[in-house]
Amino acid sequence: MQRGVATLEALLKMPCPLKGLTNDQLEPWVTLHHKLAKTSPRKVGETKSDSLFEADDGLDELLVELNRLVFDSLGLSERERALVTDFVHVRLELNDGKVSQPAVRKPSTNELKQYANRLRQELDGYVGVGSPHRHAIEVIHDQSSGMICIDFIESTKGIAVCVTPADSTTAKALNETREELLEECGQWVYFNRDLRIHDGTKTYIFKPMQRFHWTETQAMIDASEIIAETISLDVEAEGVDA
Repeated sequence: MQRGVATLEALLKMPCPLKGLTNDQLEPWVTLHHKLAKTSPRKVGETKSDSLFEADDGLDELLVELNRLVFDSLGLSERERALVTDFVHVRLELNDGKVSQPAVRKPSTNELKQYANRLRQELDGYVGVGSPHRHAIEVIHDQSSGMICIDFIESTKGIAVCVTPADSTTAKALNETREELLEECGQWVYFNRDLRIHDGTKTYIFKPMQRFHWTETQAMIDASEIIAETISLDVEAEGVDA
């Protein structure tokens, strides 16, 4: 497959939102540029860091600020920002058959919470602000896998997500629950990736503890699939009742 080639001519033709900014609006960009200019550049791959700069010169915070300014100038929504961030930092690491560490490493507790919060927001957004029900989401995980329990309960407010490392007792219960669900749904016995099972008002999702399974983008995908399956089940139930 032939790839496009990036050229200066093509770059100059791209719309630039900075052209319409006033001097006051440009001030944060100028300040950030001065800070970035004081850092020491390096070649990609010189150290273990994925940054283009040395890992100990405060670049992490500066890059976060740079991304925020770019997102703001482009008018990207919160969901769009998550899609861009996940693509650049995670999904791009799976491009062209690559399986790089940023994509397959174990997700942090904060990343698990970001996934769970995005999943809750997407599902609650579907039922609407006027609904008397909301989604409660709990994530229980050990070193190799995680279980997400989604319950549809009566509440008018968003419910805080819960992320819990599995101790020996919880890990045993996690495995027992998975085995029971697998026994009830024989067609799912062989699975390598996400396993999703509906049980009454609850939906269970089992995932490997790899970063690309726990991005906000994946949470959006999971939510859309859960919604589609729920609608399908409701339609089937109405057909049976009729």
